[in-house]
Amino acid sequence: MKVLSWNVNCRPPGDQIAEIRCKGPDIVTLQEVKVKFAKQWTKRLSDIGLGHHHLSGENAWKGKDVPDTWYQCLIASRWKVTPDDIGWRSEAPYPELLGRATVKVPDKGDIDVFTVHIPNWEGNGWKKIDTFHVLSAELRGAGDTPRILTGDFNEPESFLESGEIVTFGEGTYEAGGTCTQTWRDHHGVERPSIEWTNGVLSVLGGVSHHGLRDAYRDRHGFETPPPVTHYTINGNNPRYFDHTFVSRHFDVRECDYYHRWREKRLSDHSPMWARLRLQTDQSDWKQWLASALQRLWVRTLNWSACMWSAYMRLYRRFARSIMRAFARFRE
Repeated sequence: MKVLSWNVNCRPPGDQIAEIRCKGPDIVTLQEVKVKFAKQWTKRLSDIGLGHHHLSGENAWKGKDVPDTWYQCLIASRWKVTPDDIGWRSEAPYPELLGRATVKVPDKGDIDVFTVHIPNWEGNGWKKIDTFHVLSAELRGAGDTPRILTGDFNEPESFLESGEIVTFGEGTYEAGGTCTQTWRDHHGVERPSIEWTNGVLSVLGGVSHHGLRDAYRDRHGFETPPPVTHYTINGNNPRYFDHTFVSRHFDVRECDYYHRWREKRLSDHSPMWARLRLQTDQSDWKQWLASALQRLWVRTLNWSACMWSAYMRLYRRFARSIMRAFARFRE
């Protein structure tokens, strides 16, 4: 299966749909889908075969008067999608930015799909880390099931060749996290600076936190320089914000970014894609062998049945010929 994730920068669907259709994904997760464009996105995605949807704001905003300028996440798929984001997001500053749904893949089973847009720190301060905490807690409690996490995380600040993640809070405390220095955001909230890095690493820091691994690093290793997936409006501050994580149940066959879509200004983010294989209890060659033997057995039975039928037809013809010859002989 192919999964595509993209921050569409609050834009209406246009040339983006043609690009998505050409790549043929089975599951698409979008971030920054504006309320006023949400129906257009679901309609246009349905037109290219992605007819099952979940908008993360539907349950978060139920009963509220929502401005058209607000945005949310969208999960779309070729297969049935069942929302699963009631309750657990309630402690998040912006629940609508955390989406979760179950995708039912024919003959494979259910996949737990998360997609998120972590708010930036400039306008949100510690709300960014509160969002990381809520997401991390839910990932840890999700159980050992097939899971995919995609989104725009607005982190890290940099990614070192050693594999170390440097967060935007990294320069505010001493190595080892023993410093008691604090940081106050523009809302007046002050906390220990180390909480910032710990919050980011609780999601981006690897398998030990929640059982998910970075799909891009799984394919390309840590020695590959991190790609630029986002530029600010003025073309400055290149960042590596867009990530996909998968559970142990998946083999990552391919994983990369469509940077040309960003270069064509379809968004300020590059979409990320991954071709995954959902593992079963048997390896590929065992599955192939079992399938081949089954096909051979069925064909053998069919061949045997056909041969027996032909034999009986010949036998009956031979018997009728003998009876007619015997009858003429008696005459």
